[in-house]
Amino acid sequence: MDKALAFFKQFEYSKFNPLQFNSVFFFALFSVFYLVYAGVFNKVKTRNTVLLLFSLFIYYKLSGLYVLLMMAVAASDFLIGKQILKTHSEGKKKAWLLLSLVVSLGSLLYFKYSPFILENVDVLLGTKLTPPQGSFLMPIGISFYIFKTISYVIDCYNEMIDEPEESYINYLLYVSLFTTIIAGPIARARDILPRLQAKLTVTEEFIGKGFFLILIGAIKKYLIADFLWVNFIERVFISPTLFSGFDNLMAVLMGTIQFYYDFAGYTDMMLGISLLLGLELQGNFNRPFMAQNISDFWRRWHITLSSWLNEYVFMPMSFAWRGMKKTGIVIASLFTFVISGVWHGPKFTYILWGTLHGAAIAWDVASQNWRASLKKSINGNVYSVVSIVLTFAFISLTMVIFNVREVPVAWDMYEMMFVKMDWSIALQWFPIYYREFIVFALAALIHFLPLHLKDTMVQYFTQLYWPLKAVVGLVVILFIYQFYSSETQPFIYLQF
Repeated sequence: MDKALAFFKQFEYSKFNPLQFNSVFFFALFSVFYLVYAGVFNKVKTRNTVLLLFSLFIYYKLSGLYVLLMMAVAASDFLIGKQILKTHSEGKKKAWLLLSLVVSLGSLLYFKYSPFILENVDVLLGTKLTPPQGSFLMPIGISFYIFKTISYVIDCYNEMIDEPEESYINYLLYVSLFTTIIAGPIARARDILPRLQAKLTVTEEFIGKGFFLILIGAIKKYLIADFLWVNFIERVFISPTLFSGFDNLMAVLMGTIQFYYDFAGYTDMMLGISLLLGLELQGNFNRPFMAQNISDFWRRWHITLSSWLNEYVFMPMSFAWRGMKKTGIVIASLFTFVISGVWHGPKFTYILWGTLHGAAIAWDVASQNWRASLKKSINGNVYSVVSIVLTFAFISLTMVIFNVREVPVAWDMYEMMFVKMDWSIALQWFPIYYREFIVFALAALIHFLPLHLKDTMVQYFTQLYWPLKAVVGLVVILFIYQFYSSETQPFIYLQF
């Protein structure tokens, strides 16, 4: 009886133990769901209903009754999109758009930022408005699904979508699709909804590539990201002053690589699962540390968020300020990335991080002609290498601010690296952390390998006979198991 109760209790929401996408429970649950999904795959309405119910259950396991909030916001924008497309009055269209933004951004502001706002009001005014610690939980993934619903309504307003979605089931599925709900990719309604309305196909190439991406994602998460975080990075970021300047430097460099592999690992796994469902989604990364400036970095990093901000924030602002020419572009760039920082979370660290990246992109715009002249005056290869190194240094140093709990902790790390550095410690460091350094070095090397090598690996894996695919998968799983730790971390972007 106790075992039966324990089994069914796994299906309840627990705020202290939300579902993790890298858990055995999730993959067991997905396996059962996939058998049902395969059975109804050719019946579009039934297929979408089954996929929707599974997605809603996954979100319930992540955020509990906040699933009702997501359904309400989706219903609001579903109806508003219809109203915008059926009216011919520009004034009424703008009114409906404004209502949508009030509902969507109001929900985001209240459920994600109100404790932060009240806490700072209390500091400034001496009031006691902040809710008790732990009494107010942010809905997981709210930033992502709010951006999806906003883009749908704006596309309706701009006539990027000609006909409104007539099925609330399809629209809610677009908003809640479990492979995009907590950390993207941020899919556009105009790209996904037509696919959900039609029959899907799951080719042998989709299945082979899907399994390959899931295995690669697991390797990135367990063998690289979690291994580096648990065994070295975490302890330095918690108490940087207890470690040497060289420890802090290595934690910063490793932390940048670790963050990338955690997020890229999640993305690969979700892209792989989506392929098994018959949906091909846009990737989020294109060797971001090959970037030669911060503008280039954001064309390679979190691509779906960058393109969303570019289309719905930067372009409207730069168009409105077009009379200011390059100054208008600079100001629009800065504002866009301040918004990006705020979007990531209610912390001064995120706001400062976004502001610094906005300032860096503003510098890219302002110095474009000067940098072009400099590039002509020196060796092109030298210019590229120096640019990549400087860009990576900026990313790593600002990632410190992104990763720490409070801004003063970042200052402590900077002080340890730039004021209290003792390079002689390096001779003692490498023998102690040689395993971590080897993983870090290999991870960095793999990142810089040509893209065609990955494409070749996908092609070879897809062409393998299924028994060989199973053997490869089993070997990878057994290898990961050797590194698996009870301290395995949730995916970083689950918090946004």
